[in-house]
Amino acid sequence: AYEMLMQDLKAQIEQATQDRTEKSETKAKKLQAKADAEGDKADTTSTRDADQAYLNDLTATCEQKASDFESRQQLRAEEIAAIDKAIEILSSAAVTGNAEKYLPTMLQKGSALAVLRANSESQVQTQAAEYLRGRARELSSRVLSALAGRVADDPFRKVKKMIKDLLVRLMEEANDEAEHKGWC
Repeated sequence: AYEMLMQDLKAQIEQATQDRTEKSETKAKKLQAKADAEGDKADTTSTRDADQAYLNDLTATCEQKASDFESRQQLRAEEIAAIDKAIEILSSAAVTGNAEKYLPTMLQKGSALAVLRANSESQVQTQAAEYLRGRARELSSRVLSALAGRVADDPFRKVKKMIKDLLVRLMEEANDEAEHKGWC
């Protein structure tokens, strides 16, 4: 009976040792799985946080660009309205035909030199240029400012200057001839 008891106790010890070993291995596997899962969770969390930060930055950038686009569209619409107004002023019935109507009488009334000394820009051209300059300042628009400069520039300035210089030279020659004739 003693040997049976010893054998039974040894079998229980072996079984308990085997169970303890299996449980230790299971515990080690579970601890490793837990560590792996926590590592994956940390990686996933950091990736999610980075993605969220990127999304926030991207959303802010997108909203800023949309806002900038809207303000540029508004600016372009106001520029177009200003250009339309300038075109309306230049093509109005009050302006059309004024050069043919008034320039010959001005030439008939005064001397050619006095006409050339007069302002070379027409009143309407000046009005349109000033209107565009004002709108360009209000809107801080470089496009309208450049357009106002082009409207204000007289495309015939060189021709008028050449004619003016020619008339001045001819008048000087006429004066010289008159003086020479007076001496003779």
